[in-house]
Amino acid sequence: MRSVFCPRLVNGPFGDPALYVHLAHRGQALLFDCGDLHALTARELLKIRAVFISHGHIDHLVGFDSLLRAFLYHDLNLQLFGPAGIIDQLAGRLAGYTWNLTAGFSFVLTVQEWRGERLETTVFRAQNGFVAEPQPGRDCSDGLLYETPYCSVRAARLAHGDIDSLAFALEEPLHIAIRREALERRGFLVGPWLAHFKDLLQQQTPGKALLAVPLAAGGTEQVPLGELVEEIASTERGMKVCYVTDASPTSANLDKIVALARAAHLLVIEAVFAHQELPRAQLRNHLTARLAGRIGRLADARRLRVFHHSRRYLDRPQLLDKEAQESFYRGL
Repeated sequence: MRSVFCPRLVNGPFGDPALYVHLAHRGQALLFDCGDLHALTARELLKIRAVFISHGHIDHLVGFDSLLRAFLYHDLNLQLFGPAGIIDQLAGRLAGYTWNLTAGFSFVLTVQEWRGERLETTVFRAQNGFVAEPQPGRDCSDGLLYETPYCSVRAARLAHGDIDSLAFALEEPLHIAIRREALERRGFLVGPWLAHFKDLLQQQTPGKALLAVPLAAGGTEQVPLGELVEEIASTERGMKVCYVTDASPTSANLDKIVALARAAHLLVIEAVFAHQELPRAQLRNHLTARLAGRIGRLADARRLRVFHHSRRYLDRPQLLDKEAQESFYRGL
């Protein structure tokens, strides 16, 4: 399966948490946590359509100002999701600047905080000096924070000491693979129309609907959607990427993570300490590498990627990954 989600740990396993996920063929991206973002180009930043913050610790939110700076002059609406309290935290950050020259700016920041049962929303407009504008909230007892025809993000609340830290599962509702040889045989051009074709399938558009397909010889051909599906596409279960960080090593948390990450194609999960330092992990409310691997194994994830390593292991940079992978593949 060719992935439609292209994940990248912005700062590697030892740096600030930030997972940048490029959405293939859409010119868009999602961001999970907002640590230091200097490694991302302005072009990469401007592809981001939604940001998912696990919690408000500085290493997970320090990059917000860089993101704000990149978006400020653009006619874009950036969505940001986080745990209870994130609206007030970002309102405070925005209030720390002077906005007397932004009256003609069209950038809008929409912040939504998940309180377990409800998702509350506040809008901050550049043209209004980022004054908070509360909006009607909605029921969100199922944790489904974000949904488009081509992907969704669901959250779970984990304990991180005495605060909540959100874990996220990014899913594709249906994976649609295009057979390139079939395109060539029919004389169809590869192009943006294929993304539109996939969206129509995700939306369960009737097969008799016609789609204008560009031809290599020039012009277009009106082709029924059902005919295209049979000739150029195959479908299977959609991709799933799960992101987990800053979770106390408790049985309740482990159960929640396993449930969220069930059958994930990729589990990106913190591994802060070696398991021999479990008492330190318990004191600091973080997972060990062995626990990260065990969670991936219990969740039946296909691949495991660990990060958020304590810098105390910089002289042994492979130790935590090795411990996690041994636990994941061999149950050690």
